[in-house]
Amino acid sequence: MKILPINLDDLIYARAVESVRLEFKKTCSEPTLEQIIHTVCAFANDFHNLNGGYIIIGIEEQNGLPILPPVGLDPQNIDRIQKKYVAIAKELIQNTYQSFLLKFINANKY
Repeated sequence: MKILPINLDDLIYARAVESVRLEFKKTCSEPTLEQIIHTVCAFANDFHNLNGGYIIIGIEEQNGLPILPPVGLDPQNIDRIQKKYVAIAKELIQNTYQSFLLKFINANKY
């Protein structure tokens, strides 16, 4: 079953510029998690009816462009990051929304 309506490789390799639908984050530290929640809220508002957006964690950006190869995330921290994200989202987001957290660990591919 295909979860994303877009191919992740196409999203990254196209060297797409960050836009109203795309956000790159190098890490997932405590301050970054809060920024991610704010971005999720912005995507959820979807004023332009674009069906949300994508936040790609583990890829640094410069001037809105992804820097490849990806920095990646430590696979041992992914579950901790997901739990923290869900806890913060539950605390800060009042309405129910649907998000997908995908584990894309193979940074060596790039």
